[in-house]
Amino acid sequence: MTFAKTEPHLFSMLFMCDQSREQRERMERQLQPIIELIARQLGMSADTATAFHMHMWIHVHGIASMIVTHYLDWDEQHIVDALSVEFHALSASIANQQGSGGVQ
Repeated sequence: MTFAKTEPHLFSMLFMCDQSREQRERMERQLQPIIELIARQLGMSADTATAFHMHMWIHVHGIASMIVTHYLDWDEQHIVDALSVEFHALSASIANQQGSGGVQ
């Protein structure tokens, strides 16, 4: 988030533009070690870890985009708090779904 705040034009160029199929495929390959880490640390399948990562990425990217466009003017602690709430809520939701036979 600090990057979005301090380098708004570079953030926009890197993260707010059209992505080609090749770029998306390369990103998926680069994310594999992160997905594996999430799966191990949170005790979930690779598919669930992928969904978890995507939900967190959407939240992070949304906040960063809102900072870049000056819709939000949050300090670092406010951002950390918001992401922490999202992380815990998403973790609890997935645990609940797994407990009821849902997401694996």
